[in-house]
Amino acid sequence: MDKKARIALITALVLVAILVISLAVAKPGGRAKKECMDGIDNDGDGDIDLADAGCDNKQDNDESNCGDDVCEGEEDCDNCAADCLDIGQVCCNGTAYTGDCCDDNDCTPPATCISHVCTIEDSCSDTDGGIVIGTFGTTSGYLNEVPYSNDDYCVDAGNVMEYYCTGDYEYSTQESCGTDFYGSNYCDSGDVYRDFTDYFCSSGVCDSSVTPELVEDCTGAEVCLDGECVIPDSCSDTDGGWDTLTQGTASGYLSETYYEDTDYCIDSTNLREYYCIGDYEYYSDWDCSMNITTSCNNGACV
Repeated sequence: MDKKARIALITALVLVAILVISLAVAKPGGRAKKECMDGIDNDGDGDIDLADAGCDNKQDNDESNCGDDVCEGEEDCDNCAADCLDIGQVCCNGTAYTGDCCDDNDCTPPATCISHVCTIEDSCSDTDGGIVIGTFGTTSGYLNEVPYSNDDYCVDAGNVMEYYCTGDYEYSTQESCGTDFYGSNYCDSGDVYRDFTDYFCSSGVCDSSVTPELVEDCTGAEVCLDGECVIPDSCSDTDGGWDTLTQGTASGYLSETYYEDTDYCIDSTNLREYYCIGDYEYYSDWDCSMNITTSCNNGACV
């Protein structure tokens, strides 16, 4: 055997020796035996190891056996209803109850029995019935079994935070109370007014107020008509109308412009006579010879 072969052989022998020593050191403590070969009645049914129906072989690490009509070991009604749940019972979180487990657990309102467990469902109610900015409201209910309650409130002078329900859940939205505005002009007591509408938020409620404001005071010949101070067309005649024997003056307003016209002689025999028909002025030229008189003097036939 050459030198290299001897070295290889020695090395192999050393490795084998190390492995044997390691096994010898580890053996005193040993590893835990499988339940089906540890000599212990692990599931408490009176049978040990392979004598237990739950043991299939020595390497089986669980003496319990679901389906053997014995609720044993780690079995419960969740993982082995066949062994751990009797007829008429229900399983609630791994525990078997006769009848309805909610009855046994005595659900306290607002909790209700859901799938055999006392549960407070998510809920929401709103006293003002939804998004109603003109009514104060409070939403209340439960979320994840935690109670809540929120009141509508004013964000600022013109906006409200409105809480409302959609189904069983609460939501919120900021709503404007409205935009202030002036209404159209109108007549009141002979003058021109307009209403100012002010929208505002107070105590969690949107409200509004209307205030009349004087726009224009109609004076003199002015009257209020359709929300404006106007001077209506008018006519009056001091001689009472068509009277060629008396000098008169017709006066009034036309398109809000004042006028005044007096009867006068065009020449020695002809007269210009001003007169009114309704609210409007007219004139006609008259030959005084048509009267008993024959001449015109100082705006009248004489």
